[in-house]
Amino acid sequence: MNIILGFVLIIIQTSLNAPIPTTQVSWFEENAKSQSTGLEIGDEIIKVNEMRIFTPMDMSYQFQNDEDSVFDMRVIRNGEKIDLQNVAFATDNETMHLDFKVQPKEATVGSVISYSLKQTLSDARLIYISLGDLVTGKYLLRDLSGPVGIVDTIGQVINSETDAETGINWSSLAIKMLSMGGFITINIGLFNLLPLPALDGGRLIFLIIEAIRRKPVPPEKEGMVHFVGLAALLILMVAVTVSDVLKLF
Repeated sequence: MNIILGFVLIIIQTSLNAPIPTTQVSWFEENAKSQSTGLEIGDEIIKVNEMRIFTPMDMSYQFQNDEDSVFDMRVIRNGEKIDLQNVAFATDNETMHLDFKVQPKEATVGSVISYSLKQTLSDARLIYISLGDLVTGKYLLRDLSGPVGIVDTIGQVINSETDAETGINWSSLAIKMLSMGGFITINIGLFNLLPLPALDGGRLIFLIIEAIRRKPVPPEKEGMVHFVGLAALLILMVAVTVSDVLKLF
């Protein structure tokens, strides 16, 4: 239900944020390096560095997490899939400069639902990618956020949409809050499906074991496993909350 709720929030956000962006290149700035190294107007980008591209946000993720600003891409050009090697972008103070824009399209019932589904898949994948990065050490415990960190982030979003003269830009704020709300609820749903004790995913593992064994796991043993998992989650919650509070100062 969390995942479904996230999908609904993204549908509302997409409807308010029309027109809908695509991954089709529609414009290059003058002397664009990406154009001189392979991209063309009309190319629909479907893969960057072996990552399937669902939305422009997927491209942004790949661009922001790259070190040399050189990418292998797969595009659809004139109805054919073409692989482009070493598509490069200029850098400014070690920050990649994006030198093209994508084509927007009209918001219809079909296009809104289609884009929202892709965004939901993109958010879900990003959550699991982030969990993998946490396990491998790319991200540390201090990079996690709990309720305190989320509230602080919401405050930052509100401040970014507040002008001293005109006040709060309610339209833009609503779009950003819906996007954040969708991502958070999808995050909760997917995290709860992880095969860990005390989570629904852990309970699902026991149900699978019961189906294979054709008899239930002794309740006291399952209860002990879930108790240990719950204790570990509570310790993690305390650690993340302390980290969030320290960040405020």
